[in-house]
Amino acid sequence: MSNKQVEVNIAGQPYRFAIAPDNEAALLEAVALVDDKMNKLKGTVAAKGVERVAVMAAISIASDLLAMRRKQEEEGAIPVDAVRARIRELNERADEALRQYAHVGTR
Repeated sequence: MSNKQVEVNIAGQPYRFAIAPDNEAALLEAVALVDDKMNKLKGTVAAKGVERVAVMAAISIASDLLAMRRKQEEEGAIPVDAVRARIRELNERADEALRQYAHVGTR
Protein backbone atom coordinates (compact mmCIF):
# COMPACT_ATOMS: atom_id res chain seq x y z
CA MET A 1 0.00 0.00 0.00
CA SER A 2 1.48 3.34 -1.02
CA ASN A 3 1.44 6.47 1.07
CA LYS A 4 -1.06 9.22 0.50
CA GLN A 5 -0.20 12.94 0.73
CA VAL A 6 -2.53 14.77 3.11
CA GLU A 7 -2.34 18.51 3.60
CA VAL A 8 -3.78 20.00 6.76
CA ASN A 9 -3.77 23.33 8.55
CA ILE A 10 -2.85 23.71 12.18
CA ALA A 11 -3.20 27.17 13.72
CA GLY A 12 -3.32 28.65 10.25
CA GLN A 13 -0.12 26.96 9.07
CA PRO A 14 -0.15 24.32 6.31
CA TYR A 15 1.47 20.93 6.94
CA ARG A 16 1.80 17.97 4.59
CA PHE A 17 1.94 14.36 5.76
CA ALA A 18 2.65 11.17 3.86
CA ILE A 19 0.53 8.47 5.47
CA ALA A 20 -1.01 5.10 4.71
CA PRO A 21 -4.57 5.69 3.48
CA ASP A 22 -6.06 3.71 6.36
CA ASN A 23 -4.41 6.13 8.83
CA GLU A 24 -5.99 9.27 7.40
CA ALA A 25 -8.95 9.41 9.80
CA ALA A 26 -6.66 9.07 12.83
CA LEU A 27 -4.37 11.79 11.48
CA LEU A 28 -7.27 14.16 10.88
CA GLU A 29 -8.59 13.53 14.38
CA ALA A 30 -5.16 14.26 15.86
CA VAL A 31 -4.82 17.40 13.72
CA ALA A 32 -8.22 18.62 14.91
CA LEU A 33 -7.22 18.10 18.53
CA VAL A 34 -3.89 19.92 18.15
CA ASP A 35 -5.44 22.73 16.11
CA ASP A 36 -8.19 23.19 18.70
CA LYS A 37 -5.71 23.28 21.61
CA MET A 38 -3.42 25.72 19.81
CA ASN A 39 -6.23 28.06 18.83
CA LYS A 40 -7.61 28.10 22.36
CA LEU A 41 -4.17 28.82 23.78
CA LYS A 42 -3.50 31.56 21.23
CA GLY A 43 -6.66 33.32 22.34
CA THR A 44 -6.23 33.01 26.10
CA VAL A 45 -2.55 32.82 26.94
CA ALA A 46 0.06 35.51 26.61
CA ALA A 47 2.07 33.16 24.41
CA LYS A 48 4.26 34.67 21.75
CA GLY A 49 4.84 32.76 18.55
CA VAL A 50 3.46 29.60 17.02
CA GLU A 51 6.29 27.45 18.39
CA ARG A 52 5.53 28.42 21.98
CA VAL A 53 1.80 27.82 21.49
CA ALA A 54 2.58 24.43 19.91
CA VAL A 55 4.70 23.40 22.89
CA MET A 56 2.00 24.52 25.32
CA ALA A 57 -0.64 22.58 23.34
CA ALA A 58 1.58 19.48 23.34
CA ILE A 59 2.03 19.70 27.10
CA SER A 60 -1.72 20.09 27.60
CA ILE A 61 -2.49 17.08 25.39
CA ALA A 62 0.24 15.00 27.07
CA SER A 63 -1.17 15.95 30.46
CA ASP A 64 -4.64 14.75 29.41
CA LEU A 65 -3.15 11.49 28.13
CA LEU A 66 -1.19 10.89 31.31
CA ALA A 67 -4.26 11.58 33.45
CA MET A 68 -6.20 9.00 31.43
CA ARG A 69 -3.36 6.49 31.84
CA ARG A 70 -3.24 7.05 35.60
CA LYS A 71 -6.99 6.57 35.84
CA GLN A 72 -6.72 3.40 33.75
CA GLU A 73 -4.00 2.01 36.01
CA GLU A 74 -6.04 2.84 39.12
CA GLU A 75 -9.16 1.23 37.73
CA GLY A 76 -7.26 -1.68 36.19
CA ALA A 77 -9.23 -1.46 32.98
CA ILE A 78 -9.67 0.77 29.99
CA PRO A 79 -12.33 3.40 30.77
CA VAL A 80 -14.22 2.75 27.53
CA ASP A 81 -17.14 5.04 28.32
CA ALA A 82 -14.81 7.89 29.23
CA VAL A 83 -12.82 7.37 26.04
CA ARG A 84 -15.98 7.32 23.94
CA ALA A 85 -17.23 10.49 25.63
CA ARG A 86 -13.88 12.19 25.05
CA ILE A 87 -13.87 11.14 21.39
CA ARG A 88 -17.39 12.54 20.96
CA GLU A 89 -16.27 15.79 22.60
CA LEU A 90 -13.18 16.02 20.40
CA ASN A 91 -15.23 15.31 17.28
CA GLU A 92 -17.67 18.06 18.22
CA ARG A 93 -14.79 20.46 18.84
CA ALA A 94 -13.20 19.48 15.54
CA ASP A 95 -16.49 20.05 13.71
CA GLU A 96 -16.78 23.48 15.34
CA ALA A 97 -13.19 24.34 14.40
CA LEU A 98 -13.84 23.28 10.81
CA ARG A 99 -16.96 25.45 10.69
CA GLN A 100 -15.05 28.43 12.11
CA TYR A 101 -12.12 28.08 9.72
CA ALA A 102 -13.96 26.87 6.60
CA HIS A 103 -13.34 30.23 4.94
CA VAL A 104 -9.58 30.34 5.68
CA GLY A 105 -7.50 30.02 2.56
CA THR A 106 -10.46 30.49 0.21
CA ARG A 107 -9.92 34.18 -0.35
